[in-house]
Amino acid sequence: MPAHSEQLAYIAASLRKKLKLFFIMIITGMLISYSFIDDLIIMIKEDLLPTGAVLIQLSPVELIILKFKISLVAGIVPVIPVLLYTVYTALKERLDVHTRVATSKMVLTFVSAVTLFILGMAYSYYFMLPLFLRFLYATSSNIATATYSIQEFISFIVTMTLLISISFELPLLIIFAVRSGIVTLESVKTYRRHAYVVIFVMAALFTPPDVFSQIIVGSPVIVFYEAGVALAGLGYKNKSQ
Repeated sequence: MPAHSEQLAYIAASLRKKLKLFFIMIITGMLISYSFIDDLIIMIKEDLLPTGAVLIQLSPVELIILKFKISLVAGIVPVIPVLLYTVYTALKERLDVHTRVATSKMVLTFVSAVTLFILGMAYSYYFMLPLFLRFLYATSSNIATATYSIQEFISFIVTMTLLISISFELPLLIIFAVRSGIVTLESVKTYRRHAYVVIFVMAALFTPPDVFSQIIVGSPVIVFYEAGVALAGLGYKNKSQ
């Protein structure tokens, strides 16, 4: 098997070939989304800003920078499936994996990925974030007036929603990687404890410093990890045997 450095170099070379496509997709997404960002910010404020809290603008360019960041995210998200597919094809070529994935399965994978992403957004926006924000506001409202920077508040909402949505893709990634022959089911099972540690470390990095918040973020990711392992194991045969 090629060395890891050689594999990474091969993947990087494959990605460089599509840089122009990635750039065009990002710019197009930014231009399309920019006109809707004001409505998005107003919606987030009305839905998630705790009653009694106030959003403030700390600098003249703060809102402009915020809108640029959101439009950049909106441009990058559609690129992710293309980027992952490019990495997948590069890995198959480099590792000499000959398992063929039918077109119907590729379509089903794409539809499932979109569905899981939307479910992740819904979980984050309608359940997790309201709990977080109410908890944070309740712990300080009796001591100080809650005034949030509009850039920090909206960026927090967008970042958390994006991270949770991507984490909901984990079972699909496991199933696809195992079924396509890139990894074995045994290796996914062997390193599950390592995965748990990484999941809760990431949850600690992106949530308030309390165990409750980390459980709210980490628990569904672990459930999806185990779901991916279970589904990937259906009809699985170890090709090394």
